[in-house]
Amino acid sequence: MELLSTIFTFLKNVLFISFGQFFSLLAVFFFFGLILYLLARFTRIVFIKSIGQKFDIYITGWLGVPIHELGHAIFCIPFGHRITDIKLFSPNSSDGSLGYVNHSYNPNNPWHKIGNFFIGFGPILFGSFIIYLLIRYIVPDNSIILELSKNRPIDLSSFAGIKDQFIQIYVGGKQVVENLFSSENIRSWEFWVFLYAAMCIASHMELSPPDLKGVLSGIISIFVLLIVINAISLFFNINISAYIQHISNYTNMVTGIFTISTIISALFFLSSYIVLNIFTLIRYRKAFHPFA
Repeated sequence: MELLSTIFTFLKNVLFISFGQFFSLLAVFFFFGLILYLLARFTRIVFIKSIGQKFDIYITGWLGVPIHELGHAIFCIPFGHRITDIKLFSPNSSDGSLGYVNHSYNPNNPWHKIGNFFIGFGPILFGSFIIYLLIRYIVPDNSIILELSKNRPIDLSSFAGIKDQFIQIYVGGKQVVENLFSSENIRSWEFWVFLYAAMCIASHMELSPPDLKGVLSGIISIFVLLIVINAISLFFNINISAYIQHISNYTNMVTGIFTISTIISALFFLSSYIVLNIFTLIRYRKAFHPFA
């Protein structure tokens, strides 16, 4: 009985530590990933309900879809997945797909399986990074926006921390709008190129069902790996928390880029919704909402 109690306590400690480390490593991806996914989904629905799916495909999709698919393809490389077929932009009316990346991997290889998370999540990671580069190298008056994109501490382990993050996004959003639409930017053709390109990218950060399936597969693999590592380290009384914290510092480096990408995506969603609702009211005498 004492042995069973010892085993139970050991397993409980392993699970507790693994959950904490898992959250520390991936919380920033879950938090911003969900927001960016919803914003992209709602933005595309706005276009489809107002001016039609063809506009969404050919006006925004020609750029947004290749960025989306490249986001998958780029993360195949470091995780050892072999790309068997790729179409960066190939609208298919029969199944609704706009492009795809087919890849194969060894299901018995833990590194390959972990890669499913980053490959599935790739469009949001890569799309956010491209928006950041566009701001940095194209937008003339970008100093305040770039300041917001710098890495900063993030605490998503409590309600207060999550609330503070939303407040930071709101405050940062006001600063971005004021700085983005400055007189210097509005007079610059580069600014309008950025505005269009960012709209295309932001509206196609939505993950497809196969993308989400890959993300889930990778999440399970990461958690199982943490359980195995923690079971071994606890059994041999090895403290690995410092190593996990070091890795967590690297994953949190994307916080700044995610923050600015979220603000830009929210700005495009709101502006598209307002402008296109006015359009549908004038043309069809009815309004619409993007939540269904």
